[in-house]
Amino acid sequence: MEEELDVREALATGERLGELIVRIEHEDDLLRRVISYLDDDLWIVQKNAIISIMAVVEDRRELHEPLLRKLLVMIRKSEAVPLTLEIAKAIGRFSKIRPDLVRKAVPVIFANFRIGDPKIKVNMAYVLEEIMRQNPVLLGNIVREIMGLLSSPDEMDRLAALNFISALGENKGRYVTPFLPRLFALLNENDELVKVSTIETLSEIAVANPKLRKIIKSKLSEVQEGSELVMKTLQKGLTQIALAEASSGSSPSSP
Repeated sequence: MEEELDVREALATGERLGELIVRIEHEDDLLRRVISYLDDDLWIVQKNAIISIMAVVEDRRELHEPLLRKLLVMIRKSEAVPLTLEIAKAIGRFSKIRPDLVRKAVPVIFANFRIGDPKIKVNMAYVLEEIMRQNPVLLGNIVREIMGLLSSPDEMDRLAALNFISALGENKGRYVTPFLPRLFALLNENDELVKVSTIETLSEIAVANPKLRKIIKSKLSEVQEGSELVMKTLQKGLTQIALAEASSGSSPSSP
């Protein structure tokens, strides 16, 4: 009993978490105990349990499917942002180590994103972003889905689409190229928040993808007016692009 209390204390405080991870890698009973804390009442215990489990689970194939199912249940219920982010990160990790399992779950994730209540919608957006970062090929016709969100009259849909595109931009440029015309059009958006997010998204894409820097920098430079926030975000983005050019040794006019 004393050991169980110590395990929970480690998960609750984060102290000696490294020691716990080393132990659960070699002690199956202790690993199962840590897995049981995914049902704990404290979100910090759940979060640190996920961190510990994911540190050792890659080679434990028999645990992958039940853990993924558990994470998908947890993401629907999570109300603490740090826990939600950790769950999403874990599902993203599974998209790399067990793409076969995550591919089957993608339709359910998308369905929850489309028709879930606001909390579930946000939580599923985090999951989709992580999958886009880790293994976007699993998402199938993602271009069509995101294009639909970009054209939505709902501001939150458009902002979610921009976050998705930013996540895709961390991979090869081919994943984001289809969206560039629509993103350039959104630079004329009247909605300040959407316009700011578009500038941030384009800046991140340019930094991550040298071949797209010239066209993106040119389009951002055409933005001549906007609110103080818009212009501040624009200047920050252009500076980030210039720094990326300098660090890669490219000239401002190179593709």
